Amino acid sequence: MKIIVLAHPQDDHAAPVRWALEQAGYEAACWSGVSWTEHGQASLLLDGPSAINLGPHKLEKDDVVWLRQPDPHSPVKGDGEAFPSGYAAFFRALAYMLEELPVRCVNRYSASCLVRNKGVQLHLAGASGLNVPATLLSNCPPAVRGFFDQNPSNAICKAFAPHIWQQGSGDVAVTETFSLSREQLPPEDEVFTYAPAIYQQMVPKQFDVRTVVMGDRIYSFALRTPENSLDWRHDAARHKIRVEMVATPADVEAGILSFTRKTGVCFGSMDFAVDRNGGWWFLEINEQGQFLWVDHFLPQARLQQKFCAFLTAPPGSVQSLEERQHLFPSSAEYRQSHQDEEVMDILKASAGSPFKSVEP
Repeated sequence: MKIIVLAHPQDDHAAPVRWALEQAGYEAACWSGVSWTEHGQASLLLDGPSAINLGPHKLEKDDVVWLRQPDPHSPVKGDGEAFPSGYAAFFRALAYMLEELPVRCVNRYSASCLVRNKGVQLHLAGASGLNVPATLLSNCPPAVRGFFDQNPSNAICKAFAPHIWQQGSGDVAVTETFSLSREQLPPEDEVFTYAPAIYQQMVPKQFDVRTVVMGDRIYSFALRTPENSLDWRHDAARHKIRVEMVATPADVEAGILSFTRKTGVCFGSMDFAVDRNGGWWFLEINEQGQFLWVDHFLPQARLQQKFCAFLTAPPGSVQSLEERQHLFPSSAEYRQSHQDEEVMDILKASAGSPFKSVEP
């Protein structure tokens, strides 16, 4: 068995996971995707048994492919000109074909594409028995104003995708979820038509929860910020967050497992808000969401080790991830062994390195 990670080798999750796998004796490699370079060349042979080569890596039975960055990128020539879209179409052909080979995908590309649709994930979460706040996805002014007629002072607004920009000092600014009342709505309808958004009923919360799903194993962590912020990510980036393990209620766990069956995902990071009565409300899932940051705040979570155990679990294994996690080094051990590299990473990040994730 070998593990191929579809990500740049410097990706802030691919690098430590690959290192941990190699330390445990597994063959692991990163493949950045289709490009004109020798490493970026790929082949799909359809002649009897189908076969795929990703760069120098030939996929074989029982190999594992972690689609860490499941989107095709746009290669750029030395003169800054982008290559034609044939690269993206070829990448999709490869990614979908992986599902037809005797290899294991985390996650399957079709499941990834499905669940990243915000409307679909909220609909399927509700159909799985999870609590979902009333939500409107729209750029229709009457629909938006009607939603705020029903929720005049307890609604929030989210962008479909984060807007990120570099400030002069080197700081990175990211749009966040924000509260919005009917009185704050702009009078001009065109504001709504030009800016599709997600409007959602606000959950009066005690705290947030980040839940990491690995197969049938569910790990939940309460996230508490000094001001019980609407969006905890900004506080987490400034290390102003307290993370602690928390039990997942049985009904929520059952809903999560139903959700993973409906969507086909076997791995992902889910966000919940816990209300003042203890009810858990599903907010979203990122099927390749960040999770190693939890180990930084809570080393005993050992998510890096659990994830390596999840990736390498033999077919039909009945061993729990906890029983196998000791085979792999921890996130802390990775950081200790890469201290000099981390200094370089910080310098690269301040210069706009594309391989640092924005979400903590």
